[in-house]
This record gives sequence, structure tokens and C-alpha cells, in this order.
Amino acid sequence: MDPFFRVFYDAHASFSGPRLSSTLIPIAPSANPNALRQFYADSSVFSISGDIWHFLQPVTSNLSKAEANAWKDVYIAYWKAIGEVVRAESGKHRDDWAVRVYETWKEVTNTLIRGYSSGNFAAWTMPCLYVAGKYLRVFAIKADGEQRLKSMAGGGFTETDGLGDDIASTFERNARLEDAARVINRIFTLCISDRAPLEESRKWGLYYTTNLLFKTYFKLNSISLSKNILRALESSKTDMPPQSAFPKSHIVTFNYYVGLIHFLDEDYSLVTHPILHLTPFPNPN
Repeated sequence: MDPFFRVFYDAHASFSGPRLSSTLIPIAPSANPNALRQFYADSSVFSISGDIWHFLQPVTSNLSKAEANAWKDVYIAYWKAIGEVVRAESGKHRDDWAVRVYETWKEVTNTLIRGYSSGNFAAWTMPCLYVAGKYLRVFAIKADGEQRLKSMAGGGFTETDGLGDDIASTFERNARLEDAARVINRIFTLCISDRAPLEESRKWGLYYTTNLLFKTYFKLNSISLSKNILRALESSKTDMPPQSAFPKSHIVTFNYYVGLIHFLDEDYSLVTHPILHLTPFPNPN
């Protein structure tokens, strides 16, 4: 676990949210494909709490007791989730492997949400929530796919071919993805309801979380729910940083989905405005 927590130490020393979030990615880096397997093997269900606390000691002097305990809970949940990932990759889960991975990863996400709700985590750590929400959606789709295959094998419905990643078949069963949407919506609420000063606010995570909700709602073919998110953003715009202050990747994706929503509503007069922001046009002169 030592190499893993060295990144954690460096991230806290430099206040690097992206670097900190890299310690929560449930996929081993290509340069070290056995990293997750080794991380899981370095502890056991009986010692994980003490092991995590031991590795947190070098930074506890810079953290409140509540924050240190909150990070301990996050990494215990992460260790359990990685165990399910490792077992799935090794073929030890013959049935419901994707559901097991999803459920344990949901606990990682909920543990992070509790940490932010309690005010234990600073805004600079928000990329950790991005990673949690991103893979919650990925694992939910895999879990639903696993359940559909089992249903088909048992003589259930027939899979429909030719559907893209963002539009769902009416025959699909999306129980986990719908559940994931509710959890991601909690992240959105966590961001939009923050009343801290803007430089310390979770509102900086709004557009990333909104885009994740858009992708999820489109996959569920529940585009009307996206309009609820747009209304919430509109009502809070006076308390938000300007769009120009957010990462361009967040705004480009947001504008793409807003344009697509208007297009599907056949409201073509509103389509052009966000779409024009997708790519900078050259100066005709």
C-alpha cells in the first residue's frame, strides 16, 4: 500500500485534486497492471481499518480528526470495492460479478458524499467525486447488462441491436443505472446547495456532475429529467461562477447536451446558441 499512499501524501501536500482522485480509480494503470491486485493483497478484512489508519498517519497532523476518519472510511470502502474488481477479473465471481462491483462502488461514492456533506473534505478534492460518479455509471451499465444477459439466457426478452451508447432500448432493464442516477443527483445537490465562498465552493463541480447526469438520463431515455437539472441551474446562476471560469471541457460537453435537448424538443432557435460554443470559429478576416 505504500506506493499508493505516497500519491495521497503528494496530493495533499500540493492540494492537487486530480492527483488525489487518481488514488480512487478502480482500473490499474497500464504501466503497473498488477497495482490493484497488490493493493488488495496488502491487507485483509480483519486488518484493513488499522492498515489504512497506519498509512494515513504521515498526513494526520495536517488534517482534523473528522477529516482523517472520513478518508479512512473512504479507503476502507475502496479496498472492499477493489476486492470485488480483482475477484471479477480473476473469474472467481461466476454469477452477479458486475452487481457485486456496482454495489461496493456505490458504497465508495456514498462514503465520499457523506464526507462532503459533513464538511470534512475541502473543495479542491472534488475530482474524487468526479471519479466516483464516473465509474458508478460505468459499473451500473455493466451490472444491468449482466442482468439482461441472464434474462435472455433464461428465455426472457430479446436484445435489440443497433442502439448507440446514449439512447436506451425500451426493452432494457436499467435498475442499477436508475439507482446510479439517484446517487449522482445527490452529488449534484451537494454542489448546487453549497453556500461557501466561491473560492472554496463545491459549485465548481456543477458542470461536470451535470454532464454526468445528462449522459445517464440520455442512456435511460429520460431526457425530461435533464430539463429539471437545467431549471435548477438557471435558478442558481446568480450564485455560480461564470461559465468562462470553468474548465472548457466541462462547458463544451454541457453545451452539447443543452443543444441536443433543444433539438429533440424541436426548439431549433435555441439549438444554435450552445452549439456555436462547441468549437471556436476562425476569424473570416
